[in-house]
Amino acid sequence: MKKCIDLPDLGKGGPYSHAVVAGGLVFVSGQTGQGNSFREQFQDAISRVEKILRASGSSLDRTVKVTVYLSDPSSFQEMNALFSERFKSAPPARTTVVTGFAAKGVMVELDVIAEA
Repeated sequence: MKKCIDLPDLGKGGPYSHAVVAGGLVFVSGQTGQGNSFREQFQDAISRVEKILRASGSSLDRTVKVTVYLSDPSSFQEMNALFSERFKSAPPARTTVVTGFAAKGVMVELDVIAEA
């Protein structure tokens, strides 16, 4: 049985749940962040993910897979450094994709799967 998680104080860009808990896992919808720099957007996006995971009964420490979407491949090294700060030991599996975004100004989006 699946359980949908929505946090009223976090905005959404469409008709989806912030997360779905099913089969012992938490599937967090892609999260972007606010800010003018890559660092600000990454930090805000990971904070949103952390808040959603907490509301789902999980945490960043229980993350098993992250997909990182970048708008610019030159952000890859900075993303690696910021990722390492948040996932210090036993980092999750990760895929990084360079892509365009529907919303103007978005530099990074994080899609996360964690243990429930």
